[in-house]
Amino acid sequence: MDIRSPLRAGLLIVATLTVSGPAFAAPPLPPDDPPAAPARAPAPEPAGPPDATAPVKPPAASTSGAKDSPFAPMPSLNKNPIDVLPGDVIYPPLGDKPAKPVLWNPEWPRFSTADWIITAAGAAITLTAAIIPPQSKHSLGGGIAFDASARKALRLPTSEGRYVARDGSDVILSLEATWPFFVDALITTWWYRGSPDAAAQMSLVDGEALAIVTAIQGATNTIVSRERPYGPTCGQGQPPELPSKTNDCEGNVRYRSFFSGHSAFTFMAAGLICVHHEKLDLLGGAGDDIACLTAYAGAAATATLRVMGDMHYVSDVAVGASVGTLVGLAVPLLHYRRVNLAPTEKKTAVDWTVIPVGAGLGVGGTF
Repeated sequence: MDIRSPLRAGLLIVATLTVSGPAFAAPPLPPDDPPAAPARAPAPEPAGPPDATAPVKPPAASTSGAKDSPFAPMPSLNKNPIDVLPGDVIYPPLGDKPAKPVLWNPEWPRFSTADWIITAAGAAITLTAAIIPPQSKHSLGGGIAFDASARKALRLPTSEGRYVARDGSDVILSLEATWPFFVDALITTWWYRGSPDAAAQMSLVDGEALAIVTAIQGATNTIVSRERPYGPTCGQGQPPELPSKTNDCEGNVRYRSFFSGHSAFTFMAAGLICVHHEKLDLLGGAGDDIACLTAYAGAAATATLRVMGDMHYVSDVAVGASVGTLVGLAVPLLHYRRVNLAPTEKKTAVDWTVIPVGAGLGVGGTF
């Protein structure tokens, strides 16, 4: 027997195992902690065709990990119910206000250089009139027409009561003269309605009206130099009703009766309030009417208190109310007028049209 035959057969077997070793190799050892296989839910059994009449329930939104996961869905801020998907949470946008903004009409003139000049001139005249004392020659003295009878009927009998009336008129003046600036422009228009541009235009118009009124009133009472109703009682009587060594009797206040600044300022403010509320619809509906009526009621109360406090004659407050109303209405209305109207566009182009005429063609045009 040839020994090379078994050796050749053995080498053949070893070569065969070496080539096809991976098929017969032992499987790799499992890791120490193999991961658990995920549990599978049993497949639902078919329940037949879906019912078209049954309502479709939206899938429940998962809340697990909504706070920690950076991929958690954001809540919807869409206010349109049509675009809201099931499961969305609707929140109002931050800073949303229920009131509509106040828009300054582009056709209304804005505060211009001329308005700045008028305002500055009025302020300069007011300052000058406050520094210059009243004229020594009084152009108007005592009461005229019904002044005496009205003073007798309205003047309070006690000095304490008259001082209370004067203080009351000062309080109403402070509230009403600042109302167009702080309440209507700053609070209502700027803060509540979110319209700083309209608020700025309103404040500038108010400042111009105030400068005009103070200039007219200051120059007039300095030039006219009318004595106040209480003037003749200074140092008169035993004891005197008003001591002569008082500011009311010795200062410049005594000869600044015509015309009433309190009446002019409050009626000017009432006019501004009414025009702004009517043109810009600040409160809407009856609120604007109530604001206007309240402003004029406060102005009338101020004028009456000045007569009750023996600081003015009725003629003083009547002229002051007239001047204040005129300026308070005229100045804002000039700014609310339409001046920037665009001219009507003229049609200059010609439209040509070819139309059949008999056996040929014709050309027509419109222009």
